[in-house]
Amino acid sequence: MEKRGTILAVDDNGGFLEIIEKALESDYRVVKTNDPSATINLMGHYRPDVLVLDIEMPGLGGLDILRHITQRSPGFPVIMLTAESKAATIVKAMQAGAFDYVVKDSNFEEILRIKLASALKVTNIKKELFSRVSKDFKRYEIIGISPVITKLKSEIASLKGTNATVLITGENGTGKELVAQNLHFQEKDPTRKIIAVNCSGITQTIFESEVFGHVQGAFTGASQNKKGFFVEADGGDIFLDEIGELSLETQAKLLRVLQERLVMPVGSTKEIPVNVRVIAATNRNLDDMVRRGTFRQDLYFRLNQMAIRTPALRERPEDILFLAKTFANKHIPGVKFSKEAALALEKHLWPGNVRELSNTIERACILLQASTCERIELEHLKLTNQGLLLSDVVLPSEIVPNKAEDVSAWTYKKAIEWIEKAYFQKSIEIFRGDNRQIIDRLGMSRSLYFKKKKELGLIDSNEGTTT
Repeated sequence: MEKRGTILAVDDNGGFLEIIEKALESDYRVVKTNDPSATINLMGHYRPDVLVLDIEMPGLGGLDILRHITQRSPGFPVIMLTAESKAATIVKAMQAGAFDYVVKDSNFEEILRIKLASALKVTNIKKELFSRVSKDFKRYEIIGISPVITKLKSEIASLKGTNATVLITGENGTGKELVAQNLHFQEKDPTRKIIAVNCSGITQTIFESEVFGHVQGAFTGASQNKKGFFVEADGGDIFLDEIGELSLETQAKLLRVLQERLVMPVGSTKEIPVNVRVIAATNRNLDDMVRRGTFRQDLYFRLNQMAIRTPALRERPEDILFLAKTFANKHIPGVKFSKEAALALEKHLWPGNVRELSNTIERACILLQASTCERIELEHLKLTNQGLLLSDVVLPSEIVPNKAEDVSAWTYKKAIEWIEKAYFQKSIEIFRGDNRQIIDRLGMSRSLYFKKKKELGLIDSNEGTTT
């Protein structure tokens, strides 16, 4: 018969340990010791599912062992044994983190079986949750072998166990949400929540109701109280994506939550304390927004407590083929690229970054499966006539560094802007101004595409954003 779990029993009374073993051995694997000082070593060796521990033992007492275990492994189920039903002793044990207790009386064996079953049920639920967390952590794994990705992973790992506010910046498609999920799942706490909020996808009024909550009657349609996302995420993380899209009024309310760790639901006069780590992300230049007065400086300082920048794909060329092969193998295991296809992937600029690469590879795999080819060829990538290669871009002489004094943040920024503008211009030329096709090819959201066109001065005076 398959055993239901492993039980470690610790009691200085050897005779009582024999009683426990006989009572449980048909259903459980029982490991026992009458030496309290051996408890920690035995737990490490046998990894029991539940510890049955006598409270009163000479030398190292049961309460001392319990406190040590709950400090090292919070939530581990420990059932305390006591010769008498002493309220004060039992209260101390429960306060120290015991799962339950059993009095050594005539009903001892039956009560112990019942409480062990309950403890094992909790243990199995936790194991399942930890398994899910591990799978989620694997699902949100950051892929890459380049130095910049190694550095990014190191920065993420350094924030494990902290509650510091994190600001993630980077271009569209570079994996800012992936970083946020990594920050969350590396804690490996199955009880910890993460609530994701797209700040650009909801209006100011709805944002306040959704994020801060509201009380019944706060506005038309508020038929009952609603917990906001901050309260929902209490004890965990809240991910505020596209934070740069918030209005100044909403920014002020968010600032107060970050400062005071108190949330005021819409229509309420009562504040609710929250313990939440805030992870924010944006593809906007918040420094510029602060200078222009469209983003609060005090909120920026609060958000920028710990800063992480996700690198553009062009900054990590070593990862392009590595990522392409990883994406391709998800669709067609073992698939390979021709030399021409590999070269085209490496030379492409990837303005849509990893998201664009992922979409390109998925499309290539679909086309490959519909063809008679055995590997991904250049024709499957659709890049030759619909992409811009680095060799096609001629930079103005004033931003090309020829000596040490020419290298600066300003010339770098201008060079990137020039390349991006050239890419857009070439794309518009290829597709004869068909925005829908360009958006689809770039894997870019409609709103971001038109915002980019406007920033690059490529919006016609009578061009709409629904073209």
